[in-house]
Amino acid sequence: MEFLTNLSEGTQFAIQIAVVLVCLFYGARKGGVALGLLGGIGILMLIFLFHIKPGKPAIDVMLTILAVVVASATLQASGGLDVMLQIAERILRKNPKFLTILAPFVTCFLTILCGTGHVVYTIMPIIYDIAIKNNIRPERPMAAASISSQMGIIASPVSVAVVSLTALLLNAKHPLAGFDGYINLLQITIPSTLFGVLCIGIFSWFRGKDLDKDEEFQAHLKDPEFKKYVYGESKTLLNVKLPKQDWLAMWIFLGAIALVATIGVFDSLKPNWGQKM
Repeated sequence: MEFLTNLSEGTQFAIQIAVVLVCLFYGARKGGVALGLLGGIGILMLIFLFHIKPGKPAIDVMLTILAVVVASATLQASGGLDVMLQIAERILRKNPKFLTILAPFVTCFLTILCGTGHVVYTIMPIIYDIAIKNNIRPERPMAAASISSQMGIIASPVSVAVVSLTALLLNAKHPLAGFDGYINLLQITIPSTLFGVLCIGIFSWFRGKDLDKDEEFQAHLKDPEFKKYVYGESKTLLNVKLPKQDWLAMWIFLGAIALVATIGVFDSLKPNWGQKM
């Protein structure tokens, strides 16, 4: 396979990109374990066909991901996530007319607090229920909320993306002038993320026809089964009395986030084993 390594760098790069994309798309299509297996096959092809030296495992990033996943799982298992969702639902149900604007901000803030966008799954049924019961086209707040939940990752002080990007920018060969780390990144990402979320909400407000003006939807409503399916039982946490332990778990989680953010801001609080800060 020496003819591959004798090609120009541009040609090799194009072939390597094609190999990676084929493995990713085909693996994603098959799903499950196939994605990981095809990813491994792609790496083997790059190593043995193009003689590319494998990089070292990103241990720091992997440990950060593990910490975020464990913290989020603990929050859910302890009931603290239910408390957050109940508070979020109370805000949304008090202001149903502005659901398309508020729902994206709610999911974004949940992601910022938890460090992962997966928390959006639990509140989606609530957003749908509020929308359909107030004659709001559900795709408006739900689509905006889904996108905003992922946008919140870059604005979260405990997300893998923020930690990884901070390390990448600090260790770059040509560092950004005036960039001093963690807090500087959040000063940029938090305002820009919130502005982006607002833009998404405003755009989604005018997406599609209103339900009462949608002829196709109104025609389907004449079917009792369809109407029952669409306007089924309400999804709510407002009538659930959560135990004090759930509230305590939430406050412990928020306190831990505040502690991590504080340590990230002040270098003097970080443990030092003789290395330069």
